[in-house]
Amino acid sequence: MIFPLSLAHFVGFGAIHLYVFLLFLDPVLAALPLAVFLLFLGIAPFFTDIGFFLPITSRGKRGETGVALTFDDGPDPEVTPRLLALLDRHGVPAAFFVTGEKAARHPEIIREILSRGHAIGNHSFSHMPFLMLKRLSVLRREVEAAQSVLRRAGVVPLAFRPPAGITNGYLWQVLLEQGMFCVNFSCRAVDFGNRRIARLSEKILRKVSPGHIVALHDVAPRGETAERLLGEFDAMILGMKGKGLAIVPLARLIGREVMRREASAAGSHPAAMFYDELAEEYDREQFETNVSCSRRKEYELFEARIPEVFQGADRVLEIGAGTGIFTLPIARHCREVTALDISPAMLEILMRKAREAGLTNIRTEVGNAETMDPGGTYSAVCAFSSLAYLSDLPAFFRRLAPRIEPGGALYFITARRSLFRFFTQIGNAMRQGMWLKAYNRREIEGMLSAAGFEDIRVDSHLFKSWFSGGMLLEATARRKREPARFMM
Repeated sequence: MIFPLSLAHFVGFGAIHLYVFLLFLDPVLAALPLAVFLLFLGIAPFFTDIGFFLPITSRGKRGETGVALTFDDGPDPEVTPRLLALLDRHGVPAAFFVTGEKAARHPEIIREILSRGHAIGNHSFSHMPFLMLKRLSVLRREVEAAQSVLRRAGVVPLAFRPPAGITNGYLWQVLLEQGMFCVNFSCRAVDFGNRRIARLSEKILRKVSPGHIVALHDVAPRGETAERLLGEFDAMILGMKGKGLAIVPLARLIGREVMRREASAAGSHPAAMFYDELAEEYDREQFETNVSCSRRKEYELFEARIPEVFQGADRVLEIGAGTGIFTLPIARHCREVTALDISPAMLEILMRKAREAGLTNIRTEVGNAETMDPGGTYSAVCAFSSLAYLSDLPAFFRRLAPRIEPGGALYFITARRSLFRFFTQIGNAMRQGMWLKAYNRREIEGMLSAAGFEDIRVDSHLFKSWFSGGMLLEATARRKREPARFMM
């Protein structure tokens, strides 16, 4: 369920509570926190590197020493082809944040950008100067229309740059719906869309430093020739090289893919985007950060269930297999494992680990478990902290039950509803933009019973005390067996 939380929500929440508290002390003073909040709402959109309304990528990841060149507002038939030739001559990459309207008029330039190895991002359809002052439906239409044009050109942008870098409170919801994220900039010449290109290279070279995302424009200049603009770009690139700055692809600088060449049903899901980007760091995060206590507890519970659920099993389905933390041990105890996950990048790592371990009985399926049919029947189905992403868990269990052999096992660990869990749900909504669901024991038991399972057992774990019932629910159940038939 998309549920984006941002800094703006918490500032507003705090302002309202301060207002109520101060109202009893001084009604005039009580208006101050609300006034400050309104001031933030008015000025925050113009600070292009501050994620007040949504997470914003405006510079390279920590430790990155290169810089990335980005060009907005094109493609332009007078400038873009010649710029591509200039970039080729210097051997440097760039990212082009194009408008859907111009991309539709010049599809041959889009193809040329891609064929030369550059990246393409979404810069809205018509580049309305005051797009962020429009209502949600207009913003959604502008982003979706540009995506539609670029899909026809064979590319699906993941990165969106709003016109002038200005954001609003609706943008994160729209981007999550499209499986996208916001990329702004940390260095620009304030050229007003190439209306002021005098000394452009000098202005950039004075500011640029390692990790910067440089914002430029590949549109015909006003009152100047295209040659003058290209001369400034040439001098800028030479100057960067002279300063020892490597010009690198934007994707490398920020550590996130800027586009995909092909779309997939899973790839447009916010969870797919999030875990594709996290894939290489996922195992380290799970076992070396503050979430490790939960993951280690899950693994401990899982190991204790191996003899009961997985030992000697025929076919096992794992939902949300990720990088194979649980998949590989399961594969050592059963005939075959089908690893289902929404993230292609996570499954690529899983298979790499399987090859290194010499395991040949794992097959992978990319897709959304809530909407796809894994096919066949299984002697066991399992999931580890992945069911929280499903919007309708009772319906999912009802669809899943026929895929489990009579007497087959369903085993999963998921989030238990509690005060502690509520705070982790808030944190996740800020990080991923999705509200992960949590349940209590009675709810899980009711869902499983209604879906046709028996021998149901649900236990709670992690941080159990007299005031807390734990943060994890561990559930085991069996698909109901067919009643025996006697022949007379």
